[in-house]
Amino acid sequence: MLAAVLKAPHCLEIEDRDEVEDIPAGFVRVAMKSVGICGSDVHYYQEGRIADFVVRQPMVLGHESAGIIDGVGNGVALQVGQVVALEPGIPCGRCQYCRTGVYNLCPEVKFFATPPIDGALQQYVLHPASFTFPADDLSPDEACLAEPLSVGVYAVREAEIALGHEILVIGAGPVGLATAFAAESQGARVNMIDINPERLEMARQAGFEAMFSSYYEGKQFDVVFECTGTQDGIHGAQSFVRTGGMIALIGMGQSATMQLESLDIIVRGIKVVGVFRYANTYPNALALIRRYRERLRIFQSNRISLLELPRFLATKQYEHHIKTIVSLN
Repeated sequence: MLAAVLKAPHCLEIEDRDEVEDIPAGFVRVAMKSVGICGSDVHYYQEGRIADFVVRQPMVLGHESAGIIDGVGNGVALQVGQVVALEPGIPCGRCQYCRTGVYNLCPEVKFFATPPIDGALQQYVLHPASFTFPADDLSPDEACLAEPLSVGVYAVREAEIALGHEILVIGAGPVGLATAFAAESQGARVNMIDINPERLEMARQAGFEAMFSSYYEGKQFDVVFECTGTQDGIHGAQSFVRTGGMIALIGMGQSATMQLESLDIIVRGIKVVGVFRYANTYPNALALIRRYRERLRIFQSNRISLLELPRFLATKQYEHHIKTIVSLN
């Protein structure tokens, strides 16, 4: 089978690997159909690392994935032929975090395309049935959006967004848009900012108010979601959040260290919450896809084949698209 293997920074090869034929009990084998390219895939391709996650051996990229079941192990209720979305993080199931429902914090989690775990950009994947979600009413291109939308669903849950909240999303990329959709679904009034006019226009096409930051000068919000992972984004979040409000930090940039003005946080009673991946979100994310099906087509505007991926990354074509989906047909 073919797989997109990152050998070193700026070195992605399409490699022929052996197919896995034996399916363990409780697992399914999925013929991958659609895998979205995430910012993390680009970072690993460019730098070979994201903060403390370092690629030290060849690794298959991709974690936003959907496909069709083509084999099942013993004890699995899912059936061959079903369209499914794959939740990419498999926790240990034993630690205190797993036992309390926040398995996204599990120190032993095995997450697609996070070193050293291979990702989903390969023609077949073995996956636990308990982290495989039926999506028969969706296309694989739609179902693979459950992963980025899960980030937004979890962020909105952690921020306790409710009807009437006025929020600001800093960064109108895929994570920002996922957060915007999730917040709107809970009744929040959504505002977005970015420094990139193309991304602002895409956010408007998706149905959101999206402006340069100067438009909101002097305005403050109940909750600010920081989705860029930049120091400027952190400063913006602190200046735009109201007294007693909340900042949700989602974006992971190149630097592991960012500065917050602690005295301002203390004096104004600002709550700061870190949002890392997600837990127990896939059913809600799939429901969001069904609810916002037409508006989410902006995430499906660019499609390439697996064989086209090395050139796509090398020539930085991802800079011109809000989301690219790799077809593995």
